[in-house]
Amino acid sequence: MKFSNRSKYLLLALLALLNILIRIPSIPHERGSPDEFTMHILANSLSMFGEARWWIHPSSVFGFYPYSYASASPFAFSGISQCTGISLEWIAWIFCTLLGIFVMFSAYIMAEQIKNDDLFKFLVAFTVSLSLGVLNYLTWQISARGFFISLLPFFIYLLLKSHIFAVRFGTLTFISFILLMATHHYYAFTLPIIFSFIILVIFYKLKGYITKFIRFPDILVSVILIIMFFGMFSIPFFTRIFAGDSRYDALHLMLENTIRYSGPFFLFAMVGLSYLMFKHDREYGEWFLLFTSIFFIPFMYINTYAHYFATVLICTLICIALVNIAKACEGKRKRVFAIIIIILLLFVSFSGFYQHWRTNIGGKKPCQWYIEDATYKSALWIKDNINENKRMIGSSQSDLTSTRVFAISEVPTLVMPEADITYGFVNVSNIKVTKNSPLSEEFYMDNPYVLPDIYAETTSAKWYLGSLDVDSKAAKRIIHRYNLSYYIEDRPFQDTFTRSLREERKPVPVYDNRRIRIWCLDLR
Repeated sequence: MKFSNRSKYLLLALLALLNILIRIPSIPHERGSPDEFTMHILANSLSMFGEARWWIHPSSVFGFYPYSYASASPFAFSGISQCTGISLEWIAWIFCTLLGIFVMFSAYIMAEQIKNDDLFKFLVAFTVSLSLGVLNYLTWQISARGFFISLLPFFIYLLLKSHIFAVRFGTLTFISFILLMATHHYYAFTLPIIFSFIILVIFYKLKGYITKFIRFPDILVSVILIIMFFGMFSIPFFTRIFAGDSRYDALHLMLENTIRYSGPFFLFAMVGLSYLMFKHDREYGEWFLLFTSIFFIPFMYINTYAHYFATVLICTLICIALVNIAKACEGKRKRVFAIIIIILLLFVSFSGFYQHWRTNIGGKKPCQWYIEDATYKSALWIKDNINENKRMIGSSQSDLTSTRVFAISEVPTLVMPEADITYGFVNVSNIKVTKNSPLSEEFYMDNPYVLPDIYAETTSAKWYLGSLDVDSKAAKRIIHRYNLSYYIEDRPFQDTFTRSLREERKPVPVYDNRRIRIWCLDLR
């Protein structure tokens, strides 16, 4: 299907507006888990120190070394904040919105390389940019995952273009791959994409020679593709690679996460994949999508990450099916228009529900996915009343509260290894590492370099302190070792250290807003 230029511009403008509207905050403050607020803390440190103090080894740039994190997101957010003079909290909203629009346009041009059909391109731009897998990490937070997902469609576009313009786009593809590596460990998920592209390049180079001697019937090709699909699906199921303890639980979580993050029309994706398997005259982009989908299937068992990455592939397959529905109803434009509109409304309503009204899902409290007002106010009090040269620690049971307070207050707090090395809690000369074998799964899914112990020094110290009495010798040693001056108590989370503060310390807290208390730990 072809649209007029006026229709294209109008549809894309309206889609960009919808991407902005759906990201208008329905919450009072920035959202995110401890990982996202660690990104905020690292971005703060770049603005404060003017350097990445978590870079203690060349591989720290990519987060491959202990106490480090992939660096692209902190640099991007900190750079924009310094250039504009706007606080990082609001830069998080502005930049996420801009990235959402960027995803929309990059998905549009990516779709053009797969199938040059205006309806298909618009549908891919719509479903990818408004899927929950994209919205979840590209709405008012500083997220490495979100930044990676926003770059992925553009990377696929560059890769496909390099088939025609090898030097120019091949160079850009290599640069974008390095950027993806510096953004998140998700880069491992690009291997099926790159592998599929290499296979297609070789196949198209040898196609002329092969067809001279051998000609495979179309039905045989389809059977081979089906066997490849079920073979790839079965590898983790029987070997339990990526599958965890229970293969059946892995299947259940895979289905649940795929539907939630890629939208309610997952069955359409299976229809689109089946169509590509049985189609006779496949285009280059369709071959690429087909092979990428098949080779990515084993990674779907990695339930922590795969469903976000798979969103781009699944939404594209859904759009293949939707375009076929439109073609089947050719000549009945009103009916096609109504069907497509209803599907898109249901799709965006599904994403909007989880985007704005998911606070009651599973009984979750609001404070579990954005900064509660009491926590935010306590962080502002700390910023105004506690010297930034002082050091704090929070409850061993509440990393979330501690990282949020640290991100807003900018007063050094013992929270996460990446922040601990940046703000001087850890002596670099004391870090000892071991290496994972390049032949092991851990080398790619964890890190090439790891600590001998499963937990970082500061993490173990924080948890140990939580089990101690405030006046015990062991607690005093930890407080003295890290030069801790204040303790952040989050009332819903109580450990032995918190209870001993309440029972044994004579002074009242220096701050109390009925949710957060700040205690002085000055033992002198």
